Amino acid sequence: MNQMLTDQVWRDVAKRARSAPSRKAAIAYVTTDDIGLRAGDVLVTDASPRSIRSGQTDAKLLRRLHGAGVIIHSRAGLHSKVALFGKHAIVGSANMSGSDLIEASVMTDNPVIVSGVAAFIEKLSTARTKLSTREIKRLCAIEVIRTGRLTGEHRKSNPVRRLGNATWILGVKEVRDDPTERQQKRIDRRTRELNEQLGTKEGDFAWIVWGKKSRFGRECRAGDTVIRIYNWRSRKRPVVTRRVRVLLKDPEPNRNRFYTEDPAGQSNEVSWSRFQRIVKEAGLPRTVKSMSALKLDPAMAEIIDRKWARVR
Repeated sequence: MNQMLTDQVWRDVAKRARSAPSRKAAIAYVTTDDIGLRAGDVLVTDASPRSIRSGQTDAKLLRRLHGAGVIIHSRAGLHSKVALFGKHAIVGSANMSGSDLIEASVMTDNPVIVSGVAAFIEKLSTARTKLSTREIKRLCAIEVIRTGRLTGEHRKSNPVRRLGNATWILGVKEVRDDPTERQQKRIDRRTRELNEQLGTKEGDFAWIVWGKKSRFGRECRAGDTVIRIYNWRSRKRPVVTRRVRVLLKDPEPNRNRFYTEDPAGQSNEVSWSRFQRIVKEAGLPRTVKSMSALKLDPAMAEIIDRKWARVR
C-alpha cells in the first residue's frame, strides 16, 4: 500500500496510527498530538530553547505527553517529518502543528521504507537526547514569543485539490463520434497544459469520457490509476492494459474527461482470459465483467500489479 496524501495529512493517518501497537515519530515541530501517542511511544522533535521560545514546539504539550509515559527526545535543527506506526510509515513535509500550509506526504507499508524510517528514528533516539522531567520543566518556563503569521488572521482554504489514491478497473468502448471543434480546442489546450506540467514536448495522452453522475465520474480524480478493459468493435474479446495514472480530471458541461498516461508502449497489454487469471490469483472477491467499473483499495491494486507479470 502506497498512498499519497495532500490535504489534512494527519487526519488521514490518525485512525491507522491510533490502532497500531506502537507509534514512533521524528517530527521537527510539534504543537498538537495528531497520532495519539501513548505510554512507551517515542517522539523526537526540536525542543531547543529557540524552538520553544518561538512557539514552533509546545513545551506544555511535551510535558503532558511525558507525564503520560511517552519517551521524548530533542534534536536541535531537526527538520524531518516521519512517523512509524506498526507496519506503516509516513514520510513527508507536515509537522504536527495544526498549520494550514500546503503539505504532501506518502503513507506506505513498503518494508524497505518502513525499515528505513525505523532505523532513522532509532538513530536519533539516544540517551543524550532523551528529555528528563527536569529538562521539560525548564522548557515550560521559557517565555513564548510567537513569530510568523498572527493567530486569528483570516486564512484561505487549502487551494490544492486532494489527490487520488485509488485504482479503478474500468471497461471502456471506442468513442463513435469525433470531438466537436469546440471540444477539440479544449482537448488541445489541456494537452498543452499537461505537457508544460510534466516537462514533455509533445506528449500524447489518452482520455476517457464518463458521465458525472456515476461513481467513477464523481469519485475518480487526478492521482488515481486505471486498469482499462478495452472493448474494441473489431475484436471479439476485450484486452486489458496495466494500470496507468489519471493526470487530469476536466469537468466538461455534460461529462468529465479524464486524461491519462498513454497505455501504448507504457503498459503491458494482456488478453481477457489472462486478466481473469490475474484477478483470481490476486484474490479479488468481486467478479470482473467487460464493462465493469470497480474501485479497488490500494492494497488490492498492489497485489494485482505484482501478479500481472507472474501469471501466464
